Amino acid sequence: MIPLDAILQASDLVAVLGREVSVELLDISASGCLLESASRIVLGATGTLMVTFDGKEYCDDIRIMRCLQSKGSSGGYQVGAEFLWTTAPHERSLRRMVTHLQASAIKSGSFGVSTQM
Repeated sequence: MIPLDAILQASDLVAVLGREVSVELLDISASGCLLESASRIVLGATGTLMVTFDGKEYCDDIRIMRCLQSKGSSGGYQVGAEFLWTTAPHERSLRRMVTHLQASAIKSGSFGVSTQM
C-alpha cells in the first residue's frame, strides 16, 4: 500500500488548513486586541498574531471572537480577538509587552490562521 493511501484511510485523520492574513492593529489590551483586515476571518478561528515593533517581532496565539464589516469606504473588517493561554507569556509575547506598546505606534502585522477540519 502506498504510504499516502494508508494515511488517508486512517480513522483518526486530522487536517489543518492555514493562511496568512495582513492586519492592522487598532487597539490592544492584556486580554485581546482589535484588528482591521481586508479579509473576513471566521469566528472561532485560532492562529498566531505576529507584530513587528521597533525591529522586534512579538507574537501570541489568539482566537477570533468577532468579525464585523467596517462601516465606510474601506470595505474591510474589524476583528476582535482574545489572547489564548496555550503557553506562558514569553519574552516576545504581546501580552507581556502590552504595557510598553502603544497601538498607535504599531500599524501592521500578520495573523496566521489555522483552522482544524
